[in-house]
Amino acid sequence: MTGSILNFFQESILFLKETLKLIPDLIKVWWHLGQKIFLSLYRYWNTKLFFDKIFFVFLFLQLLFSVLPWFRYEISFFEGKESVSLSPKLNSIFILISLLNFFFLGFWKSTWTRIWFFATEMVCLIIVLWGYLDPKRTYYDFVDAKEVDTQITYYFFLVSLGLSFVFGYLSFKKEDEVFLQNP
Repeated sequence: MTGSILNFFQESILFLKETLKLIPDLIKVWWHLGQKIFLSLYRYWNTKLFFDKIFFVFLFLQLLFSVLPWFRYEISFFEGKESVSLSPKLNSIFILISLLNFFFLGFWKSTWTRIWFFATEMVCLIIVLWGYLDPKRTYYDFVDAKEVDTQITYYFFLVSLGLSFVFGYLSFKKEDEVFLQNP
């Protein structure tokens, strides 16, 4: 019994020694991989038109603000209040649409992605407007609407939604001009 415990500790120490020897190699590999990814993204960024770059940034911001909580309310306990942040009930729709738009339009463009983009942005806009008019049904249902404060991230999402729509249109328009002049 003591021999097996001693053997277990020896094997564990040997494993830890070998693992520690691999850490510098792993750091080198991850550093090299990170450099390759960053450089390829940088080269890709430099090939984009000006409106495409702005469009890409607003799509990223739309994705970022769709993930963050939009509402806050306070719960009163015995001696104090606690602030709780809420995301909308339909948050998964906003996140999925924003994520797909970011990847489809940031890295891959075709005629169907344009239709996809404008359709999904309109769906987001309709849901957001519906939520503004009836927040209890769309955003939250277990708290009183008067007790909920809207956070700045909600408004940032709306701005990024609108500006990505505008810069998407301008980007597609400029892209058409460039490619129609240079067939």
